[in-house]
Amino acid sequence: MGIVWMLGAVTAGAALFSGDCLAADRESLDPLAVDHQHYQLDVENQWVRAFREKMAPFEKMPMHQHPGPGAVIVLLTDRHNRLTSPEGTSRELRDHAGAVMWSLPSTHRSENLNNAPFEAIQIEPRRPAGAAAAPPFTVDKTDATVVDPAHYHVELENEYVRVLRVTIGPHERLAMHTHPQTGAVLVQLTDQNLRLTTSDGTARISHYARGEVRWVGPGAAHQDENLSEAPLKFIRVELKSAVGRDLPK
Repeated sequence: MGIVWMLGAVTAGAALFSGDCLAADRESLDPLAVDHQHYQLDVENQWVRAFREKMAPFEKMPMHQHPGPGAVIVLLTDRHNRLTSPEGTSRELRDHAGAVMWSLPSTHRSENLNNAPFEAIQIEPRRPAGAAAAPPFTVDKTDATVVDPAHYHVELENEYVRVLRVTIGPHERLAMHTHPQTGAVLVQLTDQNLRLTTSDGTARISHYARGEVRWVGPGAAHQDENLSEAPLKFIRVELKSAVGRDLPK
């Protein structure tokens, strides 16, 4: 699946109802504040917020705002949505389940045009106010994308995130590898039954359901083994600013 870029660049006037109400409305237009019915928080810390968006067939959402710098969107279902700006301009978006994209800041209403439920995960990178500049995001020769690019594919990358699509075949065991020393958000595209073995021989088994979202911190070199009869697929969103000893667990 290739990268899908969601073009959502807007001017200050288009992003809000009016310039005068920018400060007052910014918080009230937050999706989790304005629409508890359709948005559910999954992960939140100083580095990132990840939440779930759901709509029933042909359902509509109220006007809401997605702030800068933007967000990674992972589709858990097919999408045929109509987005309508405060000025009434509309555009339709069509994508398949599993698609990943970077979405720029925008303000809009949403409408599900499919006769099936819609579900997606949005991951918003953050940098705490006043935080020191993060160390460089480094990738060495043991990085998963260097050791095994067939299974760890860079789906998109910008100054805020590196997003990997991970696919492991039934009962497949991958090579020993590392990830950058940064926090990441994982989104399950399939159920997971995986054995992770670190370089010192310690092993642990993990089980996660399709659609689950979780935060993971930096870890030691390891190899992954899919214990299932079906392929294992997930998205790994690495937060480039989330580097340091104070990362949440």
